[in-house]
Amino acid sequence: MTMMSKHLVYTQEQVRWLELRGWVYRLLMDFLSRPPRMSLIAQWRQKVEQNNRVPESRGGQRLKSYLEGISEEDFRRVCYKEAEEYERLFMGHDAMLASCESIFRCRTEGADAFSCISEVGKMYTDNGIVFNKLNGERDDHIALELEFMAVLAEEMLSKENLCYSCLGLADAQIKFLEDHLLKWAPEFAAELLQATASPLYKGLAELLQEFLPSDLQQLRRWRASQRLV
Repeated sequence: MTMMSKHLVYTQEQVRWLELRGWVYRLLMDFLSRPPRMSLIAQWRQKVEQNNRVPESRGGQRLKSYLEGISEEDFRRVCYKEAEEYERLFMGHDAMLASCESIFRCRTEGADAFSCISEVGKMYTDNGIVFNKLNGERDDHIALELEFMAVLAEEMLSKENLCYSCLGLADAQIKFLEDHLLKWAPEFAAELLQATASPLYKGLAELLQEFLPSDLQQLRRWRASQRLV
């Protein structure tokens, strides 16, 4: 089944994956970037209710059930509780988890922190991505790495008729997953699962574990299937 361009081939399953993946990266990025405000939780609850896009996975369904299950009378209390949990997990000197790749990999595998940050920043620059860091975020923060993937996923979808640009974007995402996100995000997610009792953050951790390797597999499979005329 040929779609989007006469040179690029997609199955119906791959089209659904292409339309879903940016949405998932945005979901993960939004909740792992800062303490969630009521507006953020309300926004994603509405998106989940209106769009049947949540992955049919354990983490995806946990998040869906949790967001849809927050009653109006409990909404404000739940939002404050989740914001406090974010601060406990990720903020300050007593944070439970390291949320930057260089710090995490330096601790777990002895990786060179400066080299890691430099490589991540170069990937952003090479792909023309400049982030507006309002709170001094580091390039290798989990949220910025996820946002990088979201931006490239959305750009790949928007450049559906520019076959070589689309293939180049796929190659960049494969490399970033292999060289960076999948080198630490699954272990980060495993630690997050152990560190929290929050169904929100447990769902995010499970979704992170499930989605990243699946997305890489889909990217590789689709990239290998392309035969340009």
